[in-house]
Amino acid sequence: MIHSIIYYISYLSFPFLTLLIYLNWRHWSALKTRKWKLILLAFFYLLTLTFIYARFVERYRITVHHTEIEIGFESKLIVIADPHLGVYKNSNFLKQVVKKINQEEGVDAVLIAGDFTYEPHQNLVELFKPLSEIKFPTYAVLGNHDVEKPGPPLRLELKAALKTLGIDVLQNQSTQIPQRPIYLIGLGAHMANEDDVSLINSFQKEENVIVLTHNPDTTLSYQNDVADLTITGHTHGGQIRLPWIYKYAIPTQGDFDQGVYKMKSGGKLFITSGLGEVLLPMRLGIPPVIDILELK
Repeated sequence: MIHSIIYYISYLSFPFLTLLIYLNWRHWSALKTRKWKLILLAFFYLLTLTFIYARFVERYRITVHHTEIEIGFESKLIVIADPHLGVYKNSNFLKQVVKKINQEEGVDAVLIAGDFTYEPHQNLVELFKPLSEIKFPTYAVLGNHDVEKPGPPLRLELKAALKTLGIDVLQNQSTQIPQRPIYLIGLGAHMANEDDVSLINSFQKEENVIVLTHNPDTTLSYQNDVADLTITGHTHGGQIRLPWIYKYAIPTQGDFDQGVYKMKSGGKLFITSGLGEVLLPMRLGIPPVIDILELK
């Protein structure tokens, strides 16, 4: 309920800006002789315009980012995470994401690193229906918001909906990427203590192994260097990326942000900054992203 109130009350920023301009327009000349008032007024204008941009522009500006990762085997993967459909975003946004995904060619698989939902009240099959249009094999894991950490109890309904839409949800399971000698391990949600990293031990170092999980903190429990690449989301890149401040908003135990990391246990870690929002319906300095990984 409170998130819906935040969502709709944010529209008041437009009349607030209009009122600010109206109240100060006739006094503009007088203010020029009082620099401190001019500075204060400029600050309020900038703050209001920044809020409007973060709330109504950047969070819908879907970007596509290409990253090359030296890993020892070749593959082209599309990675998305954290769409958080529900109170802040809906299927129309997801349609635009899928449209951009389908513009790519030569993709081996699409990997979705969890947190599909954010307090949804819609039918989940209808909400996520655009995913059925993805033209590449698609695999997913669940995130903490999908398994009540926090969130409503919708795990079973969500898994059933994704299965109906042709999405292969991996819950501490493994599979092989079609036409590639690459094994994909999908681990459960870390915040629900469902990420069984011991599954990695059933593979050999010589095999090509990718782990898909939601929270990068899962990698802190790795027991070996069998996983060549781990792919996660969860951090949102801070979501509101204010210098020196945003890192404190990232809900991880480890010092994680977004991008490529070399793990102490061996192998590499890629964290996508994701597509959606929680708490506040805003993004600033870190727009929604579709990541294209070129493995070499």
